[in-house]
Amino acid sequence: MTIDPAIPDHLRRLSIRREFDAPRVLIWKMWTDPAHVAVWWAPEHFTTPRVEMDVRPGGRIHMVMRAPDGTDYPFDGRFVALDEPGRLVMRTWVTYADGSTWFEVEQTIRFEEVDGRTVLHFSAGVIAARADALGPLSGMEAGWSGSLDKLAAHIRAAATVDA
Repeated sequence: MTIDPAIPDHLRRLSIRREFDAPRVLIWKMWTDPAHVAVWWAPEHFTTPRVEMDVRPGGRIHMVMRAPDGTDYPFDGRFVALDEPGRLVMRTWVTYADGSTWFEVEQTIRFEEVDGRTVLHFSAGVIAARADALGPLSGMEAGWSGSLDKLAAHIRAAATVDA
């Protein structure tokens, strides 16, 4: 499958840089421990009631994000590469009921430690998408930004508990 020409170039790639006041080993754990991922993964007002992750190269990912109206949005994926605690690469995809791929995205997350803080470099590239995936791909930047805001709040809460 390829990217349908109806998907504009500016929606095919995303880069976000964030800084967190925590060491990268903690941020790595927040990305690879399903209990933590369930807290922050998904845009604002969404929840993630199901998180299954086999954190190893080739390992399976299955998650369900739940919208405020109760609609579930399942997706699957696999881990492509892990370089703990510096880099994580995964591919995620959403399928139609018949099992065919609606869209697929590869995410690369780099964790750089600077003076006890973590600089997170997130990039996403659309690998495959049908024309009707324009809606979710249009919301990818806002969705990931909201998820990273929730991650920052989760890190602050974890620091408060550990203090």
